Amino acid sequence: MDDKEILDFLRQRCVGFSALCGLQYDAASVGKCSMSLHLEEQHLNPQGTAHGGLIATLMDVTAGSVGFFAHGKLRPVMTQSCSIQYLRPVRGSRVHAAAECVKAGRRSAVVRCDLWDESPEKLCATGTFELCYLDI
Repeated sequence: MDDKEILDFLRQRCVGFSALCGLQYDAASVGKCSMSLHLEEQHLNPQGTAHGGLIATLMDVTAGSVGFFAHGKLRPVMTQSCSIQYLRPVRGSRVHAAAECVKAGRRSAVVRCDLWDESPEKLCATGTFELCYLDI
């Protein structure tokens, strides 16, 4: 599949909880994916910054999307484990996540995901996701 086909496939699958959260695919290719969302009042915690669960959701979906095509063909995955480091509060009206495959093996893949707000030079969160392939 080429990049456009991968992106179209992922956009069609942005349903359910992902759609409810307002997640949007920006770009995708073999081993990479970027997503974003427009922050609204329902996404915020009592301090007025993005809720940590929303951040984790955006990062998880972005990382999982990388796993689908890490081998250059569609392989369904689920998150087996993840570790997220929250580095600073997410402020502003838009939040972005970018993920890249670190290693794709026969049974699992490891993906790194970074997240930032409207200040792209300042990382807000970073994480590592271990994905388990479901087609083995």
